[in-house]
Amino acid sequence: MPFLIGLMLFGSLIGGGYFYYQDSQSTIARLRDNNARLSLVAETNQATITQLQEDAVDVAERMEELAVRAKEAEEYQDQLISKLRRHDLTALTLKKPGMIEKRVNNAVVKLGKDLEEYTSDKPVEVVSPSTNSE
Repeated sequence: MPFLIGLMLFGSLIGGGYFYYQDSQSTIARLRDNNARLSLVAETNQATITQLQEDAVDVAERMEELAVRAKEAEEYQDQLISKLRRHDLTALTLKKPGMIEKRVNNAVVKLGKDLEEYTSDKPVEVVSPSTNSE
């Protein structure tokens, strides 16, 4: 009888060891798969971070360029305001309507061309208007 109890105890010990070994192997395999997935995710995240940093530098450069262009546009606006203050366009229009009409028409055509160029991807050809000035 004690031999039978010893044999059952030994069998239980062997069975428990076998179960522990199988469980450990499946845990190791699962952890290996998880590690591979996490490595892939880490690489993807690093690539995304690198791309975002490059994009941030590009955006900063473009913002600086836009700031310079805005300053230039503001200076040009100040020049135009200064010119308009120096000239009495109403009196000039009454004195020389043909000259003013031609200049205004050309400026409107240029403004339309510039607006179309800024808002489209295709180059624009503009035909000068024929003025019927006398």
